[in-house]
Amino acid sequence: MPRENDFAKGMTLSVLLERISLALSAVITAILFAWLLYYSSYGLNLEDEGFYLNSIANPFPYAINAPPSLFGFLYHWPYQWVGGNVAVLRMANVTLTMALGWILSFFVIRRLWTVGWVQAAVLSAGIASMASLVFRLRLFTPNYYVLAFQSLLIVMIGLLLADRPGRMCRVSGWTLVGVGGWCCFMAKPTTAAAIALVVMLYVVVLRRKSLLPMLGAALLALALLMMTAYLIDGGITGLVTRMVRSAEMEILLGAGHEVFRSIRIDWLATSRSQLAIAVFLAIALLLSVLMGSTDKLLPSLALAAVLIVTITIALLGTDPISIQPSTLFLVPAFTCLGAMLYRERLVLRTQTATSIALALIFLVLPHLFALGSNLNYWYLGAYNALFWMLAVVAFLSPFAQQGRSLATLLPLTVLAQLLTASVINDSIVNPFRQVKDLRSYTAVMPMPGGGKLVLSESLHRYLATARAQARAAGLEVGTPVVDLTGDSPGLLYVLEARALGLPWLMGWFPGSSAVAVETLGLENCADLAKAWVLIEPEGRYHPDQASVMASFGARQADYATAATLDPFVVDGDYRIDRQFLFKPVRSAALAEQSCRETRRQGPESQKWSQ
Repeated sequence: MPRENDFAKGMTLSVLLERISLALSAVITAILFAWLLYYSSYGLNLEDEGFYLNSIANPFPYAINAPPSLFGFLYHWPYQWVGGNVAVLRMANVTLTMALGWILSFFVIRRLWTVGWVQAAVLSAGIASMASLVFRLRLFTPNYYVLAFQSLLIVMIGLLLADRPGRMCRVSGWTLVGVGGWCCFMAKPTTAAAIALVVMLYVVVLRRKSLLPMLGAALLALALLMMTAYLIDGGITGLVTRMVRSAEMEILLGAGHEVFRSIRIDWLATSRSQLAIAVFLAIALLLSVLMGSTDKLLPSLALAAVLIVTITIALLGTDPISIQPSTLFLVPAFTCLGAMLYRERLVLRTQTATSIALALIFLVLPHLFALGSNLNYWYLGAYNALFWMLAVVAFLSPFAQQGRSLATLLPLTVLAQLLTASVINDSIVNPFRQVKDLRSYTAVMPMPGGGKLVLSESLHRYLATARAQARAAGLEVGTPVVDLTGDSPGLLYVLEARALGLPWLMGWFPGSSAVAVETLGLENCADLAKAWVLIEPEGRYHPDQASVMASFGARQADYATAATLDPFVVDGDYRIDRQFLFKPVRSAALAEQSCRETRRQGPESQKWSQ
């Protein structure tokens, strides 16, 4: 009798700790989400976010998109709906991404595991916190990477919804697949082609009766694409021409986006310390899951301890583990490998076709997301680490048959939150190409559209000085500007000027000058005649200023200095050198005539050799 009482007390205590852990997990999810929303109004990356904002604010003047993505057109309407307020746009972007991650995680858990609605909602929200890793470089502004991730989430939500009973679920699910496929094409056509192949394989292997609905989803995506083509370029021919020319510009740029380079296997770069951390976390996770069936008290105490560490990271910014991108894959990989060894491969022997298919799809989705990029696929795939964690959720689903759903999913959720808190904390301390530590930012900068961003003192001084000097010199809203700095598209956005050629004339690559000449050659001579010019003579990366200006019949002598911007250090290995904003002094008629004569004398289509 005393032993039975002790057992009952132990069970009661473990159940209490389980509920406390669930409650703490829900609190951490809320903290992480509030964290993201709060810092959405902090910081500005002059390069990438400047490019994104220029593309979104006014995508229609550009006949070419480099890289070949139409994300600017899709995000232009939400940008208009929020009145151009960058901070609000970022918050909406974060909210949509997190909501889609939550819905997908919820559907996966409800499809493969046996837990109640409330528990599924809490657990899926915790796992979905990993969706925020798409912002791990602190680039909250909507962009083609985020749109590609959102699109993959929509497609997978659609597939899982179509699996649910009921005609309405099937119709809604395949509608989402079609919409997600269209959005994916708008973001990254290479990823769209890959996910289309995955959907077809999924249907052929698991749902042979879904061939007709899949065809309907494909037709819906095609209809949306045709509508997009007519809105942007007046028809399919115009859109095809745009995409082909955009791809040619990428090849001319020499950035490594050629098709033959897209199909490759990259090396997973890691370190001994990260490898050790991954092994430790995977073993701890498996022990927590496997011990939960015999001794619930110890795993519950361990989970509570991890949750306290996660809260400490989130609230105090103290991170004892410092998770790197490679670890986001290694932990799920080691967990699955370890689970396969349990009880003579019980997990493998009891898999269903659906769980295997979903695990494999989630495993490869991050690489499909990265397909076509010139970056390391593992590094870029870590933006979508949520999929790797969902692969673990699917792979371990046989434990649900043993009545261990909560005992398995709770440790997975806590681990996902720990990884998320560590990575996001690092991105706050070390934002990409910005002054260190967003927490130290105090300078409030008014932005176009009436919004405000909190910036570092040095960046605020740079932008405020540029705006004051440019306005004093007569730069008006909408004035065309040729940006030859190679690194300051964000400045043009703040000045509310129109970037000519491309939203960002990059200077990092061997073909940068050739691309600048080609794209500026598509601009009207009347716009080039009245355009101002921004240069950075001592900058490390910029197009050849003299030759690019000569391509439209201009020289530096045709301009007067309107603003001089002092250099400043952005971070340890990146700085903005002294820049000059030039104002045209020739008459617009003379400048336009010179531009036309230069083009008349040049080849019909300028093709620069690398």
